[in-house]
Amino acid sequence: MRRASALLLLFLLSYPPALRAQSTNAALSGRVTDPSHTLIADAKISAICTGTNFRYETTTNNSGDCYLTNLPPGLYQIEKSGFKKSIKPDVTLHVQDAIEIDFEMTLGSTSETVTVQSGAPLVNTESATVSTVIDQTFVDNFPLNGRSFQTLIMLTPGVVVTATAYGDQGQSSVNGADGS
Repeated sequence: MRRASALLLLFLLSYPPALRAQSTNAALSGRVTDPSHTLIADAKISAICTGTNFRYETTTNNSGDCYLTNLPPGLYQIEKSGFKKSIKPDVTLHVQDAIEIDFEMTLGSTSETVTVQSGAPLVNTESATVSTVIDQTFVDNFPLNGRSFQTLIMLTPGVVVTATAYGDQGQSSVNGADGS
């Protein structure tokens, strides 16, 4: 019985979704369709990190879906090659983002390029988790009382300061969890 429990624990600890939760990288997914909204297989999708100019590439599967995982956080330009080359610039990925970007192939010469300047906001369709990213620029410009980074946790949704004994530092409770 003890051995079975140990094997079950080992399996649960090595379960891929649990391990993915510890990643510091982001993921992109999307769907490629033609003007009649028919899914396109084997379309080439590229994510180019503008800081390093490194290119991450994938192709759509038979369902017209594409997945790019383990992308380091940063600013990206997403390109789709096919009928007309389509570019979505300035896509910002944060730690553990899972963003969906859909493309519609437009008819035209393969030498033409369409740059999409704005569109639907990037939505995380993978998870309902609530998170906050506080970057260096925000910290530099935000008036922190006593310059304590710990006060930044109060900017996160679901966080409240719990009552403590006289002289103790305040503790935070996240989404009703015990503050200790």
